Amino acid sequence: MLSFNNDKKIRQKEITLIMKPTNLKHLSLGTGTPKICVPITGSDVTTVIAQAGEIVSTAADVVEWRLDYLNNLEDTEAICATANRLVTLLGELPLIVTLRDRTQGGKRQISDSDYQTLYTQLIANSSIAAIDLEWHRAKSTITHLIALATANNVATIISQHYFDQTPTLPKMTDLLTAMATCHGSFVKLAVMPQSNDDVLNLMTATHAVADQLTQPIISMAMGDLGAVTRVTGATFGSVMTFATVRHSSAPGQLTVEQTKKILDILTPGLPHLNTVS
Repeated sequence: MLSFNNDKKIRQKEITLIMKPTNLKHLSLGTGTPKICVPITGSDVTTVIAQAGEIVSTAADVVEWRLDYLNNLEDTEAICATANRLVTLLGELPLIVTLRDRTQGGKRQISDSDYQTLYTQLIANSSIAAIDLEWHRAKSTITHLIALATANNVATIISQHYFDQTPTLPKMTDLLTAMATCHGSFVKLAVMPQSNDDVLNLMTATHAVADQLTQPIISMAMGDLGAVTRVTGATFGSVMTFATVRHSSAPGQLTVEQTKKILDILTPGLPHLNTVS
């Protein structure tokens, strides 16, 4: 009979095998426990910088700047300048920039052409670590931005969000597989569960596909019902979770401190912060 310690070693080995490590700056996602990402949701530059200042003193591993919360998206020069200020302020914390469309739970409705233009300027004129690209966008837009980002050492997260439902298990596995064909750096799926079965299906779909993809997966079920998925990613194959300091960007987000404490309890043998030289 295997001892508990041997069982734990086997479990940790399995977790390592299903996660394909990818780096954001010096941070490796796909090894150790899921990394904690905290959103910046300020509507103006002053608030954005202030929120970043709060985040650096927490247990956050990654920061996401949600551009769709900004009052002014027209001044791309100012946005690029703010992005560079954030990169400097955050130090070793990687910065992901996200422009979430209203259909995906965001605060703005923006055309594919404007979406491409803003991201193109950010990639070319800032030192951000990654951008989030919405799966529903025109294929030509996604293809162009992935190629441009890759050429400039900026990672890409191909994402799809369902704020009112959870697709069936086969649809989620097919979707994750299809998103991976874009050859972005990560694939991300967020759903709104209506039942316990929805939560389990999200976890099952992620676990089933994680072994087959070359990209790491970020997935979660939102709301109170899905909160368990935000702290158990190491079990089913999600490499990053989202938490909040004060201002959440999606339903069901726990605080950074709560998330860190639970991750430490659930995965005591896995290092929380993995860096690469």
